[in-house]
Amino acid sequence: MMSVPYATEMLARIREGEPCSTYDWDNRVVPMTVKKVLKKYGLQKTFTPEVPVNQDMALADQYFAAGLELAEVLGIQCTDTETVVRFSREELLSALKEAPSELTLGSGLDRVVLKAREPGAPVKPLFCTSLSIQIDEELYPELVSELIRYRNIDILQGPSLDTIYGHPAFSGTPFETAAGIREAQLRQEAVWMAGRPGIAQMGMSSSVTEYGFMCGFGKNHVDYNPRIAICLQPSELKTNYCNFNKVLTALAYGSFLRTGCPSMIGGYSGPPEGAAVANIASDILQYALFGTSISNCSMYDVRQNTACNRAGLWAMSVSIQATSRNTHTILDKIINQSAGPCTEDILYTNAAGLVATCASGLELTTGPRSAGGALKNYLTPLEAYFCADVFKAAAGLSLEQALEIVNYCLPKYEATVAEQPKGKNYYQCYDRVNRKPIDEWRTMDDKVRQDLRRFGLDI
Repeated sequence: MMSVPYATEMLARIREGEPCSTYDWDNRVVPMTVKKVLKKYGLQKTFTPEVPVNQDMALADQYFAAGLELAEVLGIQCTDTETVVRFSREELLSALKEAPSELTLGSGLDRVVLKAREPGAPVKPLFCTSLSIQIDEELYPELVSELIRYRNIDILQGPSLDTIYGHPAFSGTPFETAAGIREAQLRQEAVWMAGRPGIAQMGMSSSVTEYGFMCGFGKNHVDYNPRIAICLQPSELKTNYCNFNKVLTALAYGSFLRTGCPSMIGGYSGPPEGAAVANIASDILQYALFGTSISNCSMYDVRQNTACNRAGLWAMSVSIQATSRNTHTILDKIINQSAGPCTEDILYTNAAGLVATCASGLELTTGPRSAGGALKNYLTPLEAYFCADVFKAAAGLSLEQALEIVNYCLPKYEATVAEQPKGKNYYQCYDRVNRKPIDEWRTMDDKVRQDLRRFGLDI
């Protein structure tokens, strides 16, 4: 694991790094370097829309070689100092070698082991719920306890709060600090309600800046069950002081680090091929910069607001295959669907994304991002249970089997992938008295599960 002295050394290297404005980094350095690396390795136009789950392992290995070179040439830009920190190839390879290949998380009956996987591996991945979707403060213990009472849910991240005792949680102010404290209190109530006091946890969700994280993380930390710290970079191939404040806080408590930054198809790194190479480089750089435990560099197609279109699925699959075949690192990728609860779209979209990533060798995913995470209270336990079941059932599938399932699911939602239906919120599609989904939502779930079983998915 990383140490405070190592983090401090990285801060010093950042301050002494090569000057580079954020504007130049975004508009000149990253696009031009990615383009050069793609050309050098012959990876231009290798995306095949008809094959949304990559089947060519030699191609995946070529992408890893290109990603390693991109990580060496580019490094990471710090937005606060507008400097770039770079690492030698030896440093990058050494950091990958030192990275953990498995982590023991949680305690007691909730203890789980997170292990590195390869494409087609029968080792079951772990599932974390949910992403930081805003919910009503008074709803938190009820909804979160329902999310985690199902034992296929391995790790709790949880939704977020936008109020504290009824007051708005203004980011970057003491209100956010109070939100972190309040979330920690409500989390503890929820895990005891669910009968899972030892469940592994990520934190904190109610934290736009470091304020909510630093206070809430410490308050809810226990020595026998160290947290996984969520330390996300501002954007692709960048870092900032805010993130280092989170990292240093987590290290002071002996916690695991989960750091990362999303790669954007249609953004600075360009087409799916460029985003895939940048994604691999981003994963590699997390280990050199932070000595991270889990790299969380996901994929997102800004053109269609998803990662579950053909371009996103392919880019995710090739980048995961590249890293899982050539390192023993642990990755957490988020599939970023945008459909909401009580729609078949969210189930088929999740099925496509989770089957593609698990079969490609992914160890961990966090979700769901119901309704794209944009609407308050649009989160129910049913889609979380569905995601956990599908992700684990995909372990052991060949890439050919995964491609068959993905090609079946895609036509179910592809035509409206940019604007998927948002469905219904928790109050509308969950029976709170009897703790179960309404019949309409349960019927959809049963139908899609039965549909997927026809392809050999043991869900």
